[in-house]
Amino acid sequence: MINFCVTPYISDHAVLQRNEFIPIRGTADAGARVEAILSKEDGSAEFREETLTEEDGNWKLVFMPMQAGGPYSISVTCAGVRKEFSDIYIGDVWLMSGQSNMQLPMHRVKYRFPKEYGEDGDPFIRQFTVPIKWNFKTPAEELSGGKWESYSLECASYFSAAGYFFGSKLRERYPVPIGLILTAVGGTPIEAWMSRKALAGFSGKAKTADECKSDKFVRNIQKEDEVRASSWYKKLDEADAGILEAWLKSGFQDTWKTVNLTDDFYANEDFENPGSVWFKKTVTIPPELSGKPLRLSLGTIKDADCTYVDGQCIGNTTYRYPPREYHLEGLTEGDHEITIRGIAVSGRLDFTKGKSHQMIFETGEKLSISDGWKYKRGACVKALNPPTFFERKPMGMYQSMIAPLHDFPICGMCWYQGESNAEDDRFYPQYFKSMIEDYRRKWHMGKFPVIYVQLPNYDLEDAGNWVRFRNMQQGLATLPNSAMVVTIDCGEYNDLHPTDKKTVGERMAMAAYEIAYHEPGEWLSPIFSRAERKGDEIILHFNHGEREFIVSDGKPSGFEVCISGEWTSDCIDVRTHRGTVILNVQKGKTVTGVRYAWSNNPGNANLYAVPGLPVSPFEITIV
Repeated sequence: MINFCVTPYISDHAVLQRNEFIPIRGTADAGARVEAILSKEDGSAEFREETLTEEDGNWKLVFMPMQAGGPYSISVTCAGVRKEFSDIYIGDVWLMSGQSNMQLPMHRVKYRFPKEYGEDGDPFIRQFTVPIKWNFKTPAEELSGGKWESYSLECASYFSAAGYFFGSKLRERYPVPIGLILTAVGGTPIEAWMSRKALAGFSGKAKTADECKSDKFVRNIQKEDEVRASSWYKKLDEADAGILEAWLKSGFQDTWKTVNLTDDFYANEDFENPGSVWFKKTVTIPPELSGKPLRLSLGTIKDADCTYVDGQCIGNTTYRYPPREYHLEGLTEGDHEITIRGIAVSGRLDFTKGKSHQMIFETGEKLSISDGWKYKRGACVKALNPPTFFERKPMGMYQSMIAPLHDFPICGMCWYQGESNAEDDRFYPQYFKSMIEDYRRKWHMGKFPVIYVQLPNYDLEDAGNWVRFRNMQQGLATLPNSAMVVTIDCGEYNDLHPTDKKTVGERMAMAAYEIAYHEPGEWLSPIFSRAERKGDEIILHFNHGEREFIVSDGKPSGFEVCISGEWTSDCIDVRTHRGTVILNVQKGKTVTGVRYAWSNNPGNANLYAVPGLPVSPFEITIV
């Protein structure tokens, strides 16, 4: 049988970049003739190309550039075998890369955007999802799989929410099909997306990747991780009094303590150590809510949980970040017992502060279940050592999930990443510059547009350096034809994965208006550029700041000045004038620094520019 394959990138519903050469590639027997035909589905146009397969089995041919339009079909024939692909359009293709916040799917934002989630999307916004896979040996020549799809509920679990809203905003302004290549993996640092050449100047990175070249080495570590985790959970279960004494089936005991899920779990030593804690609460369903579908909303929990209603498991989650949203077809009138077995794997158990805990009925009614829980420690055990995350090793994601894409032209790139590098604001600019320059060389498309997302507001225990990382990110925009999207107002202080991906996506699109489509107007957030003293005033100037500022609430706030080594906002008056901010300082006070929105979760940052774009946080020294 002939060995004949076409790249997964060419599939039904594909979007291919307009005004660029269109490559088609694949494999076949050496020397075999391959013919490809691209035709208008109404039969009005036809383009034909052919080539011979090389000795290594690879073949590639190229169609001439085309303007936006469609639908087209592509048929590829080799030795009598024909592969056909339909509903193909020519439009603009964007690379969507980074970590979990780029990957976060429409399914995760469905309660915030129920209308957009529940309806079939614009059929001309399509996503190609690159399968998650690492490769530490050599850059892959071909993708391991994938296909093009328009948004629907069937793909809501993996269709990027930020990507969808980005495409929707572009489509409002430009009537061309939009293709999104989603190649993003949660938890990955930037080094995972860099090639060997891009990493060459960074000590030890290539060596770390080379250690993972051996399949045996990787399998052995994965096996060790699996055995260690299995043993840990087995020991936990064997030591857990809640299992041994069947707490799931038993009623409340006098020895159980009381807690509210909104309490500060870090102030309670009962939750301090790894292991299990059991929680119980009785809820009463009133007659008017009897039998109505509902979901149990518990926020997020560190680390894992198994949740039961009347002794029946209704859901479990194995790590801390996903919101616990467990669905029930309905409960009868009267009392019902909720039981949660919480598991802390590596530290203390915690219900994330600031989250709501409710029974939410489809009809809109809500019952709070935050207060009055009984709890008891099931077991204390030693912490489980974390597994090895090979997707986070240098080079592995690049070689499998980026390298095979270089043949395919793109309009530009959106990059939503930084959470996993937030403690490294010193070297990140070098990584970023090296990565982007490397991508641009390998795509052979000049300085294609690069849009990146600044980290949003967030203030849990793992956000120690976010304020400085955001400040560093402003400087990345000095890279030619790049733009930063400011999101300081659309994060969530208690969630690493904020659900307002609509604002993020739309601001990415506005940045594209400016650097990709060269649309007249101001489409980027103001970024501090320079300061000048005039008597008792300090005048702050901004890039992209020719517009009048808008204050969302009252007078401008969020500004501080450094006087005698101390930061304060008490001795300044702040006003705006056209595209500047003027700080009037009390006489006799010498200011040596100014900062704005300088905290992980600034609650008082209220300065915006038209059209609703927030000023980026900053800290500067005044000389």
